[in-house]
Amino acid sequence: MGHKLPRRTRERVRAVDVLYEAHVRGWDTPEGIFSLSQLRQDETTAQTPLPAYAVEILEGVAEHLERIDAALATYSKAWPLHRMPEVDLAIMRVAAWEILFNPDVTGPVAITAAMQIAEERSTDESPKFINGLLGAINDMRDTLSNTETDQTLSGEAIAELESSVPQSFDTVAKTAAAGGVLEQIDLDSLE
Repeated sequence: MGHKLPRRTRERVRAVDVLYEAHVRGWDTPEGIFSLSQLRQDETTAQTPLPAYAVEILEGVAEHLERIDAALATYSKAWPLHRMPEVDLAIMRVAAWEILFNPDVTGPVAITAAMQIAEERSTDESPKFINGLLGAINDMRDTLSNTETDQTLSGEAIAELESSVPQSFDTVAKTAAAGGVLEQIDLDSLE
């Protein structure tokens, strides 16, 4: 990586690495992610053990995978999840979990961290795409995080989300096209 990322963001990177590995292995299910998380706690491929926050992220993503993927798919209609670069999907799953299910992390912090990781790990276009998609999810944070606990979005919740997509996504697209971010946060000052 080009520059040193803040500690918490490096922990997010470790979670992204495990999610990417799960996807490549075909373990892209809640059970598969949880199993690989457990395996990586015991047998790491890195030089250091899997940090506690990375484990928390992985367990959270595994627990809420269906809702996270439903939210990502709702806001990315033109780009189905199976067509996204695997690393981008892993980055967005981490950030979406933080936005929707981790009350200790604000949306702008999660989005900024995701963009930093994408700048280091993905294509030149990825940070803008990730910013736009996660920004739209952050705009609907309360609706998405309070959706039924049965791991699926109801028809009513999906209709509400879909009705908000054009307006939210249009704003996000204009911001991204201008080369900006919704709100840039200095992560070093927070960690």
